[in-house]
Amino acid sequence: MTIRAILIFPAVASSLLVLAACEKAIQSTGFIPTTVKMKSQDELTHSWRSPRLNLADYGNVTILPIETPEPGAYGNLTAEQLENCRRVLKERLTDALSKAPGTGDRTLVIHAAITAIKPNQPLRNIAPQTQILKRGYGYAACEIYASDGELGPVLAAFMQTSDTTRLSTEKLSETGTAERAAGDWAAAFRKLLGD
Repeated sequence: MTIRAILIFPAVASSLLVLAACEKAIQSTGFIPTTVKMKSQDELTHSWRSPRLNLADYGNVTILPIETPEPGAYGNLTAEQLENCRRVLKERLTDALSKAPGTGDRTLVIHAAITAIKPNQPLRNIAPQTQILKRGYGYAACEIYASDGELGPVLAAFMQTSDTTRLSTEKLSETGTAERAAGDWAAAFRKLLGD
């Protein structure tokens, strides 16, 4: 290998990593109504909260069944694996919103979807030397919004893509990233709603 090739290789490798990261950059699927103007928190997280949202008005919270609306956006996961991911997200949202935020007579309705999962490849994630380029790592994406009643106006919206983290056991399961991210998504959405 020549000196020129040695100098060029790092630049090419870093360009490929940037392109790989852009491939999973957050994109709306349309689950959140397109009238909601999301604001970017970072390249993988967008959110919006209505200035009219007054949590004291909401004495009830309803979480609708979790959706997986994008056919083909879940790798080779089975129906059972997808159902487990939906169940975990519903549980995390239920935990995060177990106490109604206010005492009013209105109902805050939570709509949530897991919009993509790139499954982890556990066999590629066993040895440290195989993790350098993160080829066995996956990611998961969600879109969540709250409305005033089931068909009322949107009050808050959140979407995020979550990567597999290196120092974790989530990479040892195909759906580990989606299951771990479910707790992060629920906590971030509860925080977005405010006090």
